[in-house]
Amino acid sequence: MAAGKTPRKKRPKFISLTGIAMQMGATIYCFSFGGKYLDLNYNPSGRAWTIALTLTGVVFALYNLLRQVNRINDAEDRPK
Repeated sequence: MAAGKTPRKKRPKFISLTGIAMQMGATIYCFSFGGKYLDLNYNPSGRAWTIALTLTGVVFALYNLLRQVNRINDAEDRPK
């Protein structure tokens, strides 16, 4: 180790996971807001865009969740 450098402390897993719920909520909200906008402007008699984009947002949020959890686990399993 070089002189003057201190080793970085390892961050607990739960700290890395605290923001994921807010990120998932924001992603789903943005997709559903876009669906509502499209329904108001292009399909005033239905809710097809809202349903389709909300489900797309849920799938996208779950994909990001799995990707982040796998990245955290891979970083923990790496040899030091």
